[in-house]
Amino acid sequence: MFYDEATIKVKAGDGGNGSSSFRSEKYRAMGGPDGGDGGKGGSVYFKVNPEINTLASFNSVKFYEAPFGINGGKNDRHGSNGEDLFLEVPKGTIVYDKETNEMLFDLTKSDEEIMIAKGGRGGRGNAHFKSSTNQAPKISELGEPGEEREIRFELKLVADVSIIGIPSSGKSTLISVISNARPKIADYPFTTLIPNLGVVVVDNFSFVVVDVPGLIKDAYKGKGLGDAFLRHIERSRMIVHLVDITSKDPVEDYKVIRNELKKYKSELSKKQEIIAINKIDVLGDDKELLDDVVGKIEKVSKKKVYPISAAAKIGINELLYRIKDELKKLPKQEEETEVIKVFKPQERLMQNFSIEKKGEYFIVTGKRIERFASQTNPNSEEGIVRLLKVIDSVKLTKVLEEKGIKEGHLIKIGRRTGRYQNGMIVIVG
Repeated sequence: MFYDEATIKVKAGDGGNGSSSFRSEKYRAMGGPDGGDGGKGGSVYFKVNPEINTLASFNSVKFYEAPFGINGGKNDRHGSNGEDLFLEVPKGTIVYDKETNEMLFDLTKSDEEIMIAKGGRGGRGNAHFKSSTNQAPKISELGEPGEEREIRFELKLVADVSIIGIPSSGKSTLISVISNARPKIADYPFTTLIPNLGVVVVDNFSFVVVDVPGLIKDAYKGKGLGDAFLRHIERSRMIVHLVDITSKDPVEDYKVIRNELKKYKSELSKKQEIIAINKIDVLGDDKELLDDVVGKIEKVSKKKVYPISAAAKIGINELLYRIKDELKKLPKQEEETEVIKVFKPQERLMQNFSIEKKGEYFIVTGKRIERFASQTNPNSEEGIVRLLKVIDSVKLTKVLEEKGIKEGHLIKIGRRTGRYQNGMIVIVG
């Protein structure tokens, strides 16, 4: 089964917790603070693998999580970082944020790597918090949660040439003859369920071809194998349109496919097209039929038609040299396109937050304040005091009161929960 769409969830690893510990020294039960930092959580990356051409693996596994960072230890021992997780995707994968439908990346380069979810920072150990006024701090930070997001993929294969035509017109046979591709070949409709990619070399000039599974009338509406395969033609620089001479009406077949391209996207019908009449070996000495079909299609298309037999390898060289000559004239748009990266501005200031009421909860969102709250250990009195000082400095309580918070209402900031009580915020978890 071919998959060119998928939806998954990814989660980067949480950072390891910082340690709260003290040196053990002779005659001193509690020496100076020596708690080490937690390790960074592993990040999640997408890596383009030009050897794969389907998103099938993402339809069997829907959740991917990178390893967490290791907690810090005493004697200033830092925890190990979590390993990064690399997920391989085909060349031509477009990555969207599922929630916002925003395009994040358009991956058209081999071996390209992009980070999709960043690992959480390791929490700082209590050694970091020693000061002139606090020589023995017990405070340490929890690891920062790793980023988590839901991703939607869409695949548009990247090839120089798309071979198109009705089912069983010989597309798979042609690509197996001219390239290194080895597709499944049989004499019945819809044999090809997966687009096959192959590399063709003509006099040291190489190009990539893809045979698009058979198209039929109303394919643009999803009929037959549907419009899922039409999108793969979009990235191609040109089209080789294969017409089956043994069909009941080869001329009508040609018209139908041209109409499908136009209805799906008008740009497809404007792509450079080379037309080849296939299976001419079965005609024997019947040249009249061949001349008739070639003449009619040339009249409709106003283009030269190349008679070939992929199976018997007749007319293949002439066709390949024509493809090579046309490709040399066309710009390598997709190959030269840089990866599109969409970045959101970082929320650098603690006071950059928003509040949304959901039931009895007031949800506080803001990268800095959420991270600070999430890294606060709810079991550390010093940590809670530190968090409340930040809450006070950004006037969060005042903003909540303006939003209509009432006695007993709950507040959610990252992984911490507070309650509005007697005009102040009390951390309860």
